[in-house]
Amino acid sequence: MNVTHTINNRSRLKAVILSAFGFLSMALSSCNQESYESGDGEYSLMKAEFVDAHTNGESKLVNVMTDDGDSLILTKPMEYKWATTADSTYRALLYYNKVGDKAEPIAISSIPTPAIHITSELKEEAKTDPVKFVSSWKSRNRRYLNLGLILLTGSADKDITQKIGLLCDSIVTTDSGQQQVYLRLYHDQGGVPEYYSMEGYVSIKVSRLPCKLNDGDIVHVAINTYDGMITRQFEY
Repeated sequence: MNVTHTINNRSRLKAVILSAFGFLSMALSSCNQESYESGDGEYSLMKAEFVDAHTNGESKLVNVMTDDGDSLILTKPMEYKWATTADSTYRALLYYNKVGDKAEPIAISSIPTPAIHITSELKEEAKTDPVKFVSSWKSRNRRYLNLGLILLTGSADKDITQKIGLLCDSIVTTDSGQQQVYLRLYHDQGGVPEYYSMEGYVSIKVSRLPCKLNDGDIVHVAINTYDGMITRQFEY
């Protein structure tokens, strides 16, 4: 086997800083985002979808593209503190009611999409403080590798915060041309107390990987948990 590094990015790791918007304690009934069809109340037909949410020229969310490829216009433009750039796309978790061919938003939270950096090029410690693993899956449009995680948190000084990112340890190319990409979850507890659980998601954007994936390639993601190191695999 030949081990090759195919990226020349020498910038320092810029981990995503978690916030109440980026790592919200919201639970899905399953990773398949099934509809809620029982009862006849306001939320009886509510759906939950992972989406790419688009802003207009005023930095308001106006439409989304679901991982199933459905394009939905929001019933009204929505303004959020985490969507600050005009004419941009944000990864998000959308709870909504379907109203005709539009989506009536009930709640939207941003989903972190961390940059991916080569481990050997870091100028700082590659922190892998433990997390709790919940789930992992590849989006149906093959654009994202998703992780469901639980972080432990608690009251702390406002100047300290947890950080999440992704490291690429190596890329192995087999004699048959198959690529094996080895990633590792970066997590810096940052001195935050570990009193209670906060559940959320991280989406790994496939286009940010240091190589282009082909059918048959495999991405390995190593995650340090409170029960030890685990690895989740995503095959293309």
